[in-house]
Amino acid sequence: MEIGPISEWVAAIAEILAVVVALFLPYYTAYKAKKHQQRNLRLVLQKLVQAAVADEPDSVKTLDIFLKISFLGNSDPANDNLLLVGNQVLALLKDSAISDPVKQDRINDLLGQVQPSLEN
Repeated sequence: MEIGPISEWVAAIAEILAVVVALFLPYYTAYKAKKHQQRNLRLVLQKLVQAAVADEPDSVKTLDIFLKISFLGNSDPANDNLLLVGNQVLALLKDSAISDPVKQDRINDLLGQVQPSLEN
């Protein structure tokens, strides 16, 4: 039994690797895009909440519009937690019955939930 020339073996291995890359590259690209979108959503949410806490003009309204648009355009279940936290913060900001120090502590706790983990 002959195993054939080494050039045929190298060509066969290269073809197999090319097929594997062609099959799994779209999945990897989609995964990276999803992570990037989630990171961007987290960063914009944090910036808008910080602006709303600092009482910048129209910041609460901007946060509300951003959350509504993000909810409508959300197709990733991983972003649901971010949007839920954003809606909780928005409800706290709109509630005038809560005192400012308590409100600030609760908002900080909620923002701590959306901080990126060290492994991402």
